Order: sequence, then C-alpha cells, then structure tokens
Amino acid sequence: MSRLRQILGRNLRLARNRLKLSQEVLAGESGVDRTYVSGIERGLRNPSVDLIEKLAGALGVTAADLITDPAPESLRRKPDEDAGAEASG
Repeated sequence: MSRLRQILGRNLRLARNRLKLSQEVLAGESGVDRTYVSGIERGLRNPSVDLIEKLAGALGVTAADLITDPAPESLRRKPDEDAGAEASG
C-alpha cells in the first residue's frame, strides 16, 4: 500500500469525523459510493485528483490538506474551534 494513500485515508477520516459526517453522507456529496469512501480511508482505493478535489470541497478543506503529512491541525480541530481561532487571531 502506498504511503500517500495511507496519508490520504487518515486525513480524509479525520476531516470527516471532525464534521461528524458519515461515510454515506460524504459519498453522496462527492458523487461516489459509500464503499469507495471506505476503501479510500483504508488505503485500498486510488482516487483521481478530481475526486480528491470533490472530497476536499465537501469537507471544507483543500486537496493539499488531505495529502499532507502530518495531518494539518485544521483537520483535527472541530469547526466551532476554528471559529474561535479566527476570532482571536
């Protein structure tokens, strides 16, 4: 399994969980099957750049965020924490 697919899978799961989205909801918003999202998260699928961009858009992050190691802090914070960080920054 490619290291980049592992990073993508981990970051995708972090971003999805941060928003409390199910795989099914994310899949619907991205136009793919839920099992495909599951396969990406487990590092078994090799999504296209276009799909990575769609997933990122649905999650409110950049495609770069999804393939960055270590995972950006923005993927780890909850959305309400983001608003507080922006207000104080």
